[in-house]
Amino acid sequence: MLRSTVGVARLALGLLSAVVLALISSSPATASGSTTSATGWQLTGVGQRICIPADESWWTYFWIMIDGEWSTAIEVGARNLPAGTTTSLPHAPIPPGSSDGRHALNLIAMTLPPLPHGVYQPELTATDGVQTQSIPVTIQVQDRWGCS
Repeated sequence: MLRSTVGVARLALGLLSAVVLALISSSPATASGSTTSATGWQLTGVGQRICIPADESWWTYFWIMIDGEWSTAIEVGARNLPAGTTTSLPHAPIPPGSSDGRHALNLIAMTLPPLPHGVYQPELTATDGVQTQSIPVTIQVQDRWGCS
């Protein structure tokens, strides 16, 4: 019974994430007093982390946030993922625009394979075709779900 409750909770979280992303992406993002690199935009991090149980497949997502202005589409993705991880992006690429770096412009969903205990640090990536930026995220695999 616990397994089916976890499955329902994961499905509900996934649906909620899709609704939130749809609401966020339907609101135009604008820059407001942002500080960015010389290129006009910067992939921003908020210390994203998930702590999951070992030896179980797990579904999660990480937010993509950009600060500044950009005139060409930005492709986003992830690298250095644990072997066997699959990813998907609901909206790709991010069209030209601007943002203050405080709102998610996209998310990258991941289905993680059963992993042994440890700390994994993949990177979220963004490129406008001229430059590529990355930020680390943390996947902590332990005995139980939840970060302390």
